[in-house]
Amino acid sequence: MYGTPFEIFGVVHVLTIAIVILISALLPKFYKNKSDSQKLTMARIIIAVIAFHIISSPYKDLYLLENPYDWREVLPLHMCDLSEIFLVWFLLGGPRILYTCAFFWGLGGATMAILTPDITYHDLDYIYFMIGHGMIVVAIMYATIALGNRPYAKDIITVSLITAFILLPNIYLINDLLGEPANFWYLQAKPDGASLMDMFPDPPHSLFFTVPLAIAVFYLIYLPYFIKDTVSK
Repeated sequence: MYGTPFEIFGVVHVLTIAIVILISALLPKFYKNKSDSQKLTMARIIIAVIAFHIISSPYKDLYLLENPYDWREVLPLHMCDLSEIFLVWFLLGGPRILYTCAFFWGLGGATMAILTPDITYHDLDYIYFMIGHGMIVVAIMYATIALGNRPYAKDIITVSLITAFILLPNIYLINDLLGEPANFWYLQAKPDGASLMDMFPDPPHSLFFTVPLAIAVFYLIYLPYFIKDTVSK
């Protein structure tokens, strides 16, 4: 059953944003000086929450919603889905590139999704959407602050190349092979909800704008580290 209609920056939305900010800021700071075993325990909790979200989301989309999605829409191929998968993999001991990809994708994409969600009602879909994207931010901040990881300027180039020349063409091909309504990375159509993509032409011509914008956002996200490194020299 539907909840109340979603209102961007309405009471429920603002409260959700506040909760994500508070957990993302306070949890990593609280665990920063804890023992390695305590940090590992919290990392496992974060892994469990994200993994449950990844696994249960398709079931929710196909069987629990009043208006279920098509199976071609629920494959975990959106950039935020990949961020979740990469974060779980990294926290389980995976290579550093998983962290750097998730860092830039997550802080650039998940935060934008939280601010402008492609949601119609305050229902189960809203809850899942916000938990999934919120946990991306929480996991990134935990891996960064509590576990002592950080990105470097060269990582922006690496992540940009992986995103633009490896993943993007393959996601576009997957969309094409699956056909409608597959629209991963919104390469076939704009999101239904309000977003920055409303400012650009329809896909795929929007790529001429969104790819440079994404890279610019990566550099903007890195700016605090650039300032910190410059001052510390």
